[in-house]
Amino acid sequence: MQQLVFEIGHADHPRGHALVYYRDGLDNQKLYATYIVVFPIRVNLSKYVPPFLAGSLGTTDISEISSVPMPPVPEECETYERLIQLAQSRGDDLIYGGIQSAGDIPAAMNSVNEIAQRYTAMWKQFDDSQQLILPEAVEEGVAVNEVMYSLLSEHDKLNELSQLIVRLRFASEGHDTQLQRETQDEIHTLVNYLPARYDMERFVPLALDTSETTTKLTQLYMERMYGLSNGDTDRVRRIDLEIKAIEGSV
Repeated sequence: MQQLVFEIGHADHPRGHALVYYRDGLDNQKLYATYIVVFPIRVNLSKYVPPFLAGSLGTTDISEISSVPMPPVPEECETYERLIQLAQSRGDDLIYGGIQSAGDIPAAMNSVNEIAQRYTAMWKQFDDSQQLILPEAVEEGVAVNEVMYSLLSEHDKLNELSQLIVRLRFASEGHDTQLQRETQDEIHTLVNYLPARYDMERFVPLALDTSETTTKLTQLYMERMYGLSNGDTDRVRRIDLEIKAIEGSV
């Protein structure tokens, strides 16, 4: 197989979709291009081909097709600058395919197919190197939660934290140890996405302690966080006095 020439992108981590262009053998300024897409999921195209067309495909096993060059024969295109602009704006790889004769259609098709096969193999190799296996399903759940928490606004994170505290109390009262552990893990994950001004080092031990006294303190700390989030300094000062009074009596 021929070595691919990447003018945009990198051979060691192909993007899975690429513009491939050729120069005319008689006119160096005339360009032809095609587009290659590697399917990110397994596709059995034979399910979508009507039986009366299957015979026209010859010996091709379309159940094994994992990428498609379109058009199969490169079409004349605009300037090289336009190809650069398209590849950059779409996030495509840009590959130089070599010299092409406009009249030699079989040779053009063979070149496109060869480049498509080579590009597909390179993408699969890169994709295989990126696949990570999480040791436990729990870790997958934590990873999903981390993505969700990173996208929430600060106020929504506080709402989520408040709901987790309620769930933890419910699990404790119902002696549901599995739900308790899962909720505690979620709380530990969520607080990493909240600012230090919320005093998480003090809050988390209180939140995980379901005794009557700490339940009241946990509620006050949550109210304090909402006050800080809303910029209500007077409310925060009043809550601080309540917290100090309770902690002083313990």
